[in-house]
Amino acid sequence: MQRKRLGLILICGGVLLALIVGVMVYSQVSEAERVKSQLPTARVVIATADIPARTEIAASMINVQTVPNELVQAGAATKVEDVVGKFTPNAITKGEVINTQKIGPIAAKNAPSFTVEKGKVMYVMPVSFAGTQFSLAQVNALRSGDRVDLLYTTINTPQNLSADQRQSIDANPIPYLQTRIMLQDLRIQEIGSYAADGTLVPAGGDPSKGGTSIANANIIFVVDPEEALVLKWLKDAATYYKQSNVEMVLRSPADDQQADNNLVVNFNYMQQKYNLAPPPSMPVASVGH
Repeated sequence: MQRKRLGLILICGGVLLALIVGVMVYSQVSEAERVKSQLPTARVVIATADIPARTEIAASMINVQTVPNELVQAGAATKVEDVVGKFTPNAITKGEVINTQKIGPIAAKNAPSFTVEKGKVMYVMPVSFAGTQFSLAQVNALRSGDRVDLLYTTINTPQNLSADQRQSIDANPIPYLQTRIMLQDLRIQEIGSYAADGTLVPAGGDPSKGGTSIANANIIFVVDPEEALVLKWLKDAATYYKQSNVEMVLRSPADDQQADNNLVVNFNYMQQKYNLAPPPSMPVASVGH
């Protein structure tokens, strides 16, 4: 009998404790909701579906939602009419707040500048310059969105040579060639040129519609400002100094690794790795110096 009474007391105590905890939780939640309801709020426009890049925004893609003021970013759209009919140069994910600073009028949809993200610049490299042509473009292997590395070869001529020695090197520069990776993981924005209305005229397009051949096309990069300076220097070096050469290699879309920028392939490297013999006319000690 006493055991049953003790069990009943424990059950009643547990029920009472649960009621007390429930009342406390309810009170805290109610207080939080009350405080939340008193916070200043704002209505913002959000995406109700994923919006692809370079898309005109329709009313069916967005909705208005109320959020606390402190979560509202500068430029957040607050009215549907500020968004509908505009276009977004970049993709917008579902649930993201639409920022009026990142969308543009539909008339500017094809403006090339809208394809360049903040902190980047557009650099245009012709496929053919200095009498040479990028072999990747020549075989039509490049596409917009591809990423490439740039290789640079020079002739590392020793100092204080006589005229005869320089002529000898000009006739046989192989022992003095040096090749290195200058830039890595450059993004190709487009291949071709832009028409007056901003639309892309792809390389290999119909000549009657302004299309150009691969040989006369441009590779349009979106790069950091420093990378643009390096691209400019490499192009000028290959144009004005015929003893240099720029080439391009194509990366896998899944490759984000950086190679060793300090690696230099010269005759010493080739001789040590592949046991190449120096030319008979070149002393062994002078090769690669």
